[in-house]
Amino acid sequence: MTFSFDSSTDEGKMRSLIDDKVSATAIFTDEELTNILDLNAGDVWLATADCCRALAAKYAKEAFVLGLGKNDIFLDRKGKSDYYLKLAQTYSNRSNSDIVEYWDSFNIGISSNGVDNSEYLGDD
Repeated sequence: MTFSFDSSTDEGKMRSLIDDKVSATAIFTDEELTNILDLNAGDVWLATADCCRALAAKYAKEAFVLGLGKNDIFLDRKGKSDYYLKLAQTYSNRSNSDIVEYWDSFNIGISSNGVDNSEYLGDD
């Protein structure tokens, strides 16, 4: 298992994005990162998204919920997998684009009483 961290390389950028920068706790080898990068035609964002999906699968197998008493002590290990799935989606969206999220219109609405009924980003 080889490990190197050079943030100027694509593999180093991937390590930074998945926070795999310490050799003692490395999740991926250099060869694995290079192979994943090759499978994604050199696209760092898509390759990193694949790494996140692999981590989500790994942590999904380790997920459990443990409650002792009447929720006096509660341990939920399901969130780690969800975190990596959301991160994978973010990185996939970022691929081949400098814009992650955008809008092309907005709706301004002020009632006759002066109440702002406008639609803002994030409103459902």
